[in-house]
Amino acid sequence: MFAESTLKDAVLEALDDLPNERMAEVLDFALFLKTRQKDRLVVSPVLCLPSVPASQLKPLVGLVAWGGDAVEDSERLYES
Repeated sequence: MFAESTLKDAVLEALDDLPNERMAEVLDFALFLKTRQKDRLVVSPVLCLPSVPASQLKPLVGLVAWGGDAVEDSERLYES
């Protein structure tokens, strides 16, 4: 599209033709874009979940069922 220097020159040339009231609007918008760019640079934390092999999960299948006793099931789980 535009080379960086050509684009900057085009923006500056357009700004020269604007009255001061409009320049204030342009400044407002430029500061908004600058703030938005900073927000994008903030790196969100990466969630690290531990994993276990499927062989360790197999004993849990069928442990809790609808209508079961959760207390009894959890005691049985931790006693064995």
